[in-house]
Amino acid sequence: MRRAAGVTPLLSPPVSFQGFLPEWLEGYDLLYFKLHGFPDQAYWYGDDWITAMSEELVRQSDLRETIVFVANCYLPESPMLKALLYAGAKAVIGGAGVNYARSKQVDGADLLGLYLRFFMQVGLSASNSLTLAKNRIRIKRKSMVKSDTLDFKIYRA
Repeated sequence: MRRAAGVTPLLSPPVSFQGFLPEWLEGYDLLYFKLHGFPDQAYWYGDDWITAMSEELVRQSDLRETIVFVANCYLPESPMLKALLYAGAKAVIGGAGVNYARSKQVDGADLLGLYLRFFMQVGLSASNSLTLAKNRIRIKRKSMVKSDTLDFKIYRA
């Protein structure tokens, strides 16, 4: 996760939604989420199914000028997508259904996030970065976690 996101992440546990402050999400160009999501649920879960984030906390954040990458499952099927857009995210990138990754290597949604971050760091738009990241996966990776990853798209308010 650290390699894909480019920073040391907040982890859940120990972080949970009871102690989470909406301000922790503010002031970033790119936010990268890798939690567990489910259809129709207003929560994202961390390891051991600890509730990490809630729709309400996200809605309280000021995400203007922020691109949000979500490696979680079921982004558009949950209210969390609308919460991110309500909070002002410039764009939200994620996929429907189950989104696979691996625990011991950067692959699937995590690899897409890594490439996306790389292209954004060199100054490309979120849209162009996502297109190039997908193309790189098409060329470089021959894995089972490829098809769901290539279905990621950009959501805007």
